[in-house]
Amino acid sequence: MTALTLFDLAQQVRESVNQADPETGEIIEAYADNRALFEQKAVACVAYAKEEEATIASAKSMLKDMAAKVDARERRLERFRAYVADCMRATGVTEVKHESGLFGAKLYPDRDESVEIEEGATFPPALCNDPKPPTPSKTKIKAAIKAGEAVAGARIVRKDRLTIG
Repeated sequence: MTALTLFDLAQQVRESVNQADPETGEIIEAYADNRALFEQKAVACVAYAKEEEATIASAKSMLKDMAAKVDARERRLERFRAYVADCMRATGVTEVKHESGLFGAKLYPDRDESVEIEEGATFPPALCNDPKPPTPSKTKIKAAIKAGEAVAGARIVRKDRLTIG
């Protein structure tokens, strides 16, 4: 025997309602049985929905917690990389390798350049990407500074790069 679905039971209830005794106008006896089965199945469906909602909420909470843990570990790793780079810089060592050569780290002093913009600094439209609202273009600002122009509120900063591989 196949299990009846909520839809099947609803259909049976509708059919029972439409079948009235022609002499008395009373609904047939099967209506009460069909309705009881329908309500039982409906309660089970509602219980499933409630359980599924709780499972989804729990999973979302777990994902949020895991995202926070991943973020914390990424920040910790970034601080650790800075620590290794600082120690290598302080000792003058630019490269370290495992004895088997499987992994190591290399420090490239002053390799990277970036533009730092002071908070609240404003720039002329020629140094911005989009005029409304004016968004400073670090590429344009860097080119202007390298061309010898004085750009108030921005400067080029050289940074070390540490590669771990």
